[in-house]
Parts: sequence; C-alpha cells; structure tokens
Amino acid sequence: MSEAAWLPGSVFDNIDKFASSLGYQNAAIAMELSMVSWKSPEERDAFIMAITGEDVKGGTEKNYIKNFGG
Repeated sequence: MSEAAWLPGSVFDNIDKFASSLGYQNAAIAMELSMVSWKSPEERDAFIMAITGEDVKGGTEKNYIKNFGG
C-alpha cells in the first residue's frame, strides 16, 4: 500500500496553507484555491499574502516529514 507524501506545492500543502491562512471558516474557498495549478509554491504564497495582507500560515516541510532515522 502506498502512502501519500508531502511535497511543496502538493494539494496537501496547498490545503494546509490556504486553510490555515484563510481560516477554517472559509474551508470551501480554501479547497477550491488548493486545486489551482500554481506555477510554484512561491506564486501561491504571494497570492495568499496579497489577499490576506499577512504572512502565509501553515506547516513547513519539517513538520510533515517524519524522521525515520535512528
């Protein structure tokens, strides 16, 4: 069985960034914006900052990836 992997700019990353930045009360618009084919995570983040006037909220790569090292 395969596992979903976190990648910058993936739909999981987009959902996290939009939901965290727009607030969970705006979940419907966050889901729609998460499915846009953004050219890059930087373009997505610039859009979020333009519409919110704030820094992007949400996790970072190190929060998503488990360290399986010993």
